[in-house]
This record gives sequence, structure tokens and C-alpha cells, in this order.
Amino acid sequence: MTRVKLSAAVLLLLVLASAFMSSWVNRRCDEMLFDINRLSVNAEKGESEALADGTEELNKKWEKFRDKASVLLKYDKLVEADRISARIVQLAENDGEELKAELAELRELLEMLKSGETPRLSSVL
Repeated sequence: MTRVKLSAAVLLLLVLASAFMSSWVNRRCDEMLFDINRLSVNAEKGESEALADGTEELNKKWEKFRDKASVLLKYDKLVEADRISARIVQLAENDGEELKAELAELRELLEMLKSGETPRLSSVL
């Protein structure tokens, strides 16, 4: 009976850790997606100073997220978003025409990352 209780406790601990990780990833991705949407509006309006500051802030948020998420997630999922995050800072400072496309691509990658970590019955079975 002790083995059953211990196994149940370990299973419960794993489920709780997974739920916490999923909610943490979703919350951080939502924050960054909000920032990307704000940056897209700034890019449309041509506000280059706000755009440069915003991309720098987004890059810092991404670095902080990546440091912790690399322990929890497969590194393959983070590599491409990491490359784009670093690139948008340079594009915003140099008024790059590709900035809108890079922001859209980063948005899609973050949405895929977020949806991939959302627990669903189909992903468990």
C-alpha cells in the first residue's frame, strides 16, 4: 500500500509541476505577444524611437524567458525565436524594412510555443 501512495504522490507532483510550467510558459508568451502587437503598431505609425526601445525591452524579456525555459523546453523550439529576437533589435535601430515580417514570424513562433505547451488530452494520448 505504501508503494501505491508513494506512486500516487509522485504522479500528483509531476502533474502539478507540468501544470505550473504550462501556465508559466503561457503567461510569458502572452506578455511577449502583447509587446509584439504594440511594436507592430509602432512600426505602422513609424515611431522609430519607441520601436527601438520596445524591441530592446522585448529582447531582454526573451533572454530572461529563454534562460529559464531552456531547462523546461526542448532547445530546438527556442533557437529560431532567439535568432529573430536578436535580429529585430538591429532592424529597429537601422530602420529595416524587414522588421514587420520578422515581428510577424516571431509572433507565430511564440504562438506555436504557447500552444505546444498547453496540456490537451490529444497531446497526452
